[in-house]
Amino acid sequence: MARHATGTLILGNGLGFPPNNVARVVVWEWLNEHGRWRPYTAAVCHHIENVLKEDARGSVVLGQVDAQLSPYIIDLQSMHQFRQDTGTMRPVRRNFYDPSSAPGKGIVWEWENDNNSWTPYDMDICITIQNAYEKQHPWLDLSSLGFCYLIYFNSMSQVNRQTQRKRRL
Repeated sequence: MARHATGTLILGNGLGFPPNNVARVVVWEWLNEHGRWRPYTAAVCHHIENVLKEDARGSVVLGQVDAQLSPYIIDLQSMHQFRQDTGTMRPVRRNFYDPSSAPGKGIVWEWENDNNSWTPYDMDICITIQNAYEKQHPWLDLSSLGFCYLIYFNSMSQVNRQTQRKRRL
């Protein structure tokens, strides 16, 4: 499933912005335990950007915008996400994307997990899926990206090549 979640459009100019006054969309991401960068939702990205404008060295309480993220705080100075109940710290980053890219258009591809809720793909996977979808490919093999999944656009599903388990997109 491709979800539209408009990011924050900014014009490059100044510290931490893309060069040459090029319009970019900013997406905040956190590094998971598998070394993959996972995007925050558009609402969370907007919240982080608003706090950043007020105090670039401050902290962001993610629970203020998403109740499921209530244990998390981002320290903007160290660029780490801190989970208060476990003490786990993870790097975060502020990434810039071209407005014509999947994240630039606010497109996030997701798969349905075992709890019947939706899990977003990593941003690089979203970009690859969206590019194949826009080119009207009937399917996409993610093995070149290190994943044993086939994506079928006609049924909006992913199939695990090893187990043959099918999940909705």
